[in-house]
Amino acid sequence: MPYVKPIPGHTRTGGIMRYLEKEGRALAHDFQRMSVPVVGDGPSGPEYASFDWASRMDGTRESFGNDLAWKGKRARTFMHYVLSPSPDDRIDLASLRKLAVKWAEENFGDYEVAIVYHDDNERRIPHAHIVVNNTNLETGRRLQVPNPRDLTSSCQRIAAGMGLSHFVDKDSSSEAGRRVDVRMRRHVDRQEMELRGRGEYSWVADIRARVDVARGIAKNPDDFQRALREMGINVRESASRKGDWVYSLVETPSRQVTGSRLGASYTKREVTGWLRSPTRKAPGPVTVRNVREVAAGAIEVKDLRELVALSEAVSVVSRGGFRSLSAMDSAASRMRGMANREATVARLERARQYCAEHGMLPERSAAQPRKRSAGETDTRVTHRTGQDAHGGSRPARQQARREERSER
Repeated sequence: MPYVKPIPGHTRTGGIMRYLEKEGRALAHDFQRMSVPVVGDGPSGPEYASFDWASRMDGTRESFGNDLAWKGKRARTFMHYVLSPSPDDRIDLASLRKLAVKWAEENFGDYEVAIVYHDDNERRIPHAHIVVNNTNLETGRRLQVPNPRDLTSSCQRIAAGMGLSHFVDKDSSSEAGRRVDVRMRRHVDRQEMELRGRGEYSWVADIRARVDVARGIAKNPDDFQRALREMGINVRESASRKGDWVYSLVETPSRQVTGSRLGASYTKREVTGWLRSPTRKAPGPVTVRNVREVAAGAIEVKDLRELVALSEAVSVVSRGGFRSLSAMDSAASRMRGMANREATVARLERARQYCAEHGMLPERSAAQPRKRSAGETDTRVTHRTGQDAHGGSRPARQQARREERSER
């Protein structure tokens, strides 16, 4: 059975990174909530470019003020978990990566996570070092360390699903299931929150909403720049913060804000990494066209409420990779009743309603044919079969075959 050992950290993460990666002993890496370029597909899974994940985590904590002492006590800056599989399972690196990634997603879906794999023990058994930053990217709050029993139970449940040795904790009430990432890392300061609370205009919220829309419909970084111009946003590289952008409103250039102030997902590094990610599903043409139309109307009449609603729907669709309303329904259905997923389900349902009202997504994608009830006949196939049986023309049969192939 796998074993999870928690080790709290109270320093910057550079030390733990150097320890885990010294002398080239890292077998592989995996990352969560950090856009890291994939450079290849190795025998055990994706291979990533060299990445200073420690500096990224340190920067996130500093931006939220979560590296400071709390009530006179040193800040817990990160948690380090060692996930060790049972030697009897003879687990390979690919299976260990699957186990570690799923465990991290299930328990720390809102946090930056770096996973480093070793086999530097006496029996050369691969194990995972999982470093979790202390900042919740959704709320900005510090990590509240889960109950160790829940973490262990989660690991046993995932191991059982993979056919590995495990034990069952009958008293644990934590839930399992796939989590859909439908959130953006936003940073809303007090002034902006107060303006929102009073229903007043916030130009920072306006810029963020327009950037969200451009990011959600863009195919690549160049397309993102074009979409920004359509949204009335100028963008330039920050002179003081490497890897960051400065966004400003075309009509009032003095109103400008850095991507890092909007949130971690809005920096140049994060946006370009996301748009170039091989796992990202680009939006369909119908979605892009309808989103552009709604956005243009909201900008023209300066309807910030409509623009924010649009941006939130686009962000959910983009982050979740949804191509149809039924896919959103399925994701929400999976998470209903799961612990601490009420807010995510509510966000999905709001986005689903907005997409339906504005025709942003089809009911089903081309890869999701409508399920026929028992006894229902596929009239298209019946028609073709009958035509062939009665000597239908050769061009007609060829056209039918082409249509059939295109639908597969």
